[in-house]
Amino acid sequence: MSLEFTHDSDNNILIIKIKDLVNLEELKIAFSKLFSNNDIPIDINTLYDLQDMDFSNIDAEFEKRLILFRESLNRGNAKIACVVASDVGYGMGRMYETLSEHLPQELHIFRSIDEAKNWLK
Repeated sequence: MSLEFTHDSDNNILIIKIKDLVNLEELKIAFSKLFSNNDIPIDINTLYDLQDMDFSNIDAEFEKRLILFRESLNRGNAKIACVVASDVGYGMGRMYETLSEHLPQELHIFRSIDEAKNWLK
């Protein structure tokens, strides 16, 4: 798994690019470190670029565990956009969107970076 974090200061959006096969424990460690840093507000709108992510190990159980972790972060009312390239990624993203509807952060799945950034602004 590869993670890249950048801050689009012009639009005040955190961009997180995830590549390859995702490891949930590594993801938890990276996000805990990221949001414990006072330079990044916990409620910043976030764009997840998942276009190069391998979805082969993602299932409903993985998504439920990820949502439990997301709840523990207490991200306030941050808007979250996920950008995917494949049909599998889009389907898994829509399932994640549905499973996380109870959280205060509004989350949507997109097929293009521009579309996601426009929604986040």
